[in-house]
Amino acid sequence: MQKKVKIAVLVSGGGTNLQALIDAQSSGILVSGEIVCVISSKAGAYALERAKKAGIDAVTVSRKDCRDLAEFEAGIIAALEEHKAEIIILAGFMSILSEDFTRRYANRIINVHPALIPSFCGKGYYGLKVHEEALKKGVKVSGATVHLVNEICDGGEILAQKAVEVKDSDTPETLQRRIMEQAEWKLLPEAAEKLCRRILNEKKPETPSFTLRKWELSDAKALAESIGKIDRKYLSERMPDPYTEKDAEWFITEMAQKGEAENTGVFCGIVVDGKAVGNISVEKLSGLRSNVGVIGYYLIPEFYGRGIMTAAAKMICAEAFEKLDISRIEGTVFEPNIGSRRVLEKAGFELEGVLKNSFCKNGKLYNECIYGLVKGD
Repeated sequence: MQKKVKIAVLVSGGGTNLQALIDAQSSGILVSGEIVCVISSKAGAYALERAKKAGIDAVTVSRKDCRDLAEFEAGIIAALEEHKAEIIILAGFMSILSEDFTRRYANRIINVHPALIPSFCGKGYYGLKVHEEALKKGVKVSGATVHLVNEICDGGEILAQKAVEVKDSDTPETLQRRIMEQAEWKLLPEAAEKLCRRILNEKKPETPSFTLRKWELSDAKALAESIGKIDRKYLSERMPDPYTEKDAEWFITEMAQKGEAENTGVFCGIVVDGKAVGNISVEKLSGLRSNVGVIGYYLIPEFYGRGIMTAAAKMICAEAFEKLDISRIEGTVFEPNIGSRRVLEKAGFELEGVLKNSFCKNGKLYNECIYGLVKGD
């Protein structure tokens, strides 16, 4: 299983931005990191209840009960070290951290600010004050910024920004709410994922040696066992559950071997150290779209995040273009499946900007988006 970056979220109040992070973790937007603790500067903050409901450790380090900033930060550091936190997210955290603290966690702290930095930022600009000043100035556009935290208030590297319209009828409260809904709650999880992925890439193990091998009947047991390790939400609903050795035998003879023999598909097992750990295939469409192939793949979880799928996708696509007489290969991603999207993008597929389908499953909305790879000259 791919290691995840451990995240600590620092809060002071209701925790709406914390809830956006928790929801992103549940929906698959935040996949490279995991929230391991929530630390509040105020006892009784509702954000602590949000953490408990989500099964996340909730800790209070009360600012007002500490003699000075040094004692306050020492309490936070103790909680961070206990939970082995690797990054810190400030989500409505109402204390300015010292230079010593920000240097200790350099490039590991992110904050969301409710304006488009460099506008309405710096010391004294927090909460409703930001929106009051924006309305006084008469700006037509405001928004939110997620940035790295350093010793300069709101002065760290910008990770993401999103603009939001300011309406003539706005009050500080209505503008605050719109910016939270349209910008903060979207940007913060995305920026958290971006930073976590950056950290994982810095320490990611090398792609292990693997081969692509045509399926044989003798592989049926290994194929069935590997599919049994995949979370069902990542498999087609048409896939038998449980997936038995007999199902694997049918796939190998009726799909893989027949497809290879008739030049209607290329089917390969992904093999590491002699063990089948996944499948990848390109199947040729028929009828009006006979010049198009469709890619499909899976990998057992212990090999996630190691570059295998991207490399295998490039290999199978090159073979499919050669063998199947096609000029285009399509892949679909059910957003927000960031892992599948990343595989296709790194393999050279481009998002077509076409929404193929939308559907709800288990109370969540999924958008099926088309990615295409065109045969080169």
